[in-house]
Amino acid sequence: MQGVIEPEWSYLNDRRAYWINLAGRLRDGVTQAQAEASLNALFLSLRKAEFPQLDDQSDRARKRYIDSAHLNVEAGAKGFSPVRGDVERPLTIVMAMVLLVVAMAIVNVASLLLVRAATRVREFSVRYSLGATNGQILRQLLAEGMLVGLGGAVLGLLLAPRALHFLIQWMAGRSPDETVFSATLDWRVLGLTAVATVVASLLFSLAPAVQFWNPRLMDALKQQTGTGMGSSVRFRRTCVALQIGFSLLLMIGAGLFVRTIQNLRSVDAGFATERLLSFDLAPQMAGYGQTAIVPVEQRVLDAIAALPGVKAVGATNDRDLANDNRAGDVVVSGYTPKPDEEFDVELPWVSDGYLQTLGVPLIAGRYFNTSDTATATKVAVVNESFARHFFASPNAALGRHVSRPRRPGTDATIVGVVRDVKHTTVRDPATAMCYVPFVQAEKPNALTFYVHTWQAPDAATNGVRTAIANINPKLVMDNAGTMTQQIDDSIQNERTIALLATAFGVLAAVLAGIGLYGILAYTTAQRTREIGIRMALGAQRGSLIGLIVREVLILAGSSVAVTVPLAMLASRALRSELFGITFADPGVYAGGIMLIGLVALLAAFIPARRAASVNPVQALRAE
Repeated sequence: MQGVIEPEWSYLNDRRAYWINLAGRLRDGVTQAQAEASLNALFLSLRKAEFPQLDDQSDRARKRYIDSAHLNVEAGAKGFSPVRGDVERPLTIVMAMVLLVVAMAIVNVASLLLVRAATRVREFSVRYSLGATNGQILRQLLAEGMLVGLGGAVLGLLLAPRALHFLIQWMAGRSPDETVFSATLDWRVLGLTAVATVVASLLFSLAPAVQFWNPRLMDALKQQTGTGMGSSVRFRRTCVALQIGFSLLLMIGAGLFVRTIQNLRSVDAGFATERLLSFDLAPQMAGYGQTAIVPVEQRVLDAIAALPGVKAVGATNDRDLANDNRAGDVVVSGYTPKPDEEFDVELPWVSDGYLQTLGVPLIAGRYFNTSDTATATKVAVVNESFARHFFASPNAALGRHVSRPRRPGTDATIVGVVRDVKHTTVRDPATAMCYVPFVQAEKPNALTFYVHTWQAPDAATNGVRTAIANINPKLVMDNAGTMTQQIDDSIQNERTIALLATAFGVLAAVLAGIGLYGILAYTTAQRTREIGIRMALGAQRGSLIGLIVREVLILAGSSVAVTVPLAMLASRALRSELFGITFADPGVYAGGIMLIGLVALLAAFIPARRAASVNPVQALRAE
């Protein structure tokens, strides 16, 4: 069908074209390793035969193309997924955050159940006195914990479909029905949920069970309130420290990814990205032959330029900030390459108004203009990186010649030098560029059009679509969108991680606040007699509040001191996902510490204020 769809291009016979995915079925008795060994013999022989036809004949190219080449035979059960590699690392990071939240939830519930159990010491002491065994008490506590866990699991499964729908739509940027992602809650997800529920329930039920394992019946029966055994106090303090530490880890992660998104969105691309509409147009799909492609694309450019509200319009076959790459080798007059030098140059075809439409500043010479026709002298415009690499300065590049190796008729005169722009993604540094007019290209093909508007780009879409339809209704305006949207799409993985990290950070702060408040409220209530005596001896309410809050802040400080080095180690592993920020950014760490300190302060202040409001006479009389 390739010849029917695009008769002007012979991809099947073009050795430079990489566009086919191969799949095969192993013969009976043949292993994957055996198939890989036999196929590599064929693969290497083909590479050796193809190498003389490549542009680069250096020893370095031979080593890369032949000596280091290897064909990997992989299991085909997963199918061909171009996005699997893109989302694998982000989803791994998200899963690590999920596990951290789960661990925090376990600690939180365990600490709250321990506080609740401390108020039931007398109840369980009575049960022991009436003949209950450790096993019976353990089963009761595990049953109560399992009910809590199952209730949470059911609630989670009810919320999961909507949350999953939102997540898939966010990651794909479109309806989940149109994506390559699976959004099914299958038996594996349900099985994992069941296992996680049982394990988590057992874990947070063990805390109160351990407290009652060796009861002190006489002491417990004599007291109306919970005991203040040292082991219980130490465990509660440990729970507080773990919740603060987990929360801080998530907050630091959220801060790093949020800062990364801010940096990516504010990075200077080298051209104007605001009020820029882009879309694809493939005339050959509408039945245009090779000789008719350039004229119809020029008619589209002229029609759009005449629309009201359009400032400028241009086109290219190499989209900007869309992860496109059309790099290759070039031969530059007067330049002697170093031995085995490899310096790829991006080689886009552009219209005469493309650079002006994007607002790429001119450094030397001129832009393309309407005099650069198919029959005129071939010309090229290069960027600053190109000029400095080959000629040391922009002005020295003017009038020099550049061509493609082993391709007659591609020699072009450099007539202009423009500023460097980011091309592949906003993350990547600017690369050397050599622009040529698309009307002088070897085989003009589909183009991406850029329309710079005075108004909002979305408002101009219908007018552009109508102008194209007036030329030929068969011409399809595809992938229409703004440059801002395109940049957001190019950083979709980072946006997803930042969104979920922020959500998990907020959740962690809420969990920490609830857990801290519950533990501190109980612990402070246990100190009613002490507080009453202090007040009877003349202590002021402010000093009592400060006493309790100070103890919490000391505990929080100890937890922070342990967590920060761990956070740096964890953040170091995420360096490849960060941009414009170090894994040890002091602002992010300071912000996380301040937030978790504020949560701890609020959680401590309310119980402390309540305790300091107790009438000392009533407190001592109650004891």
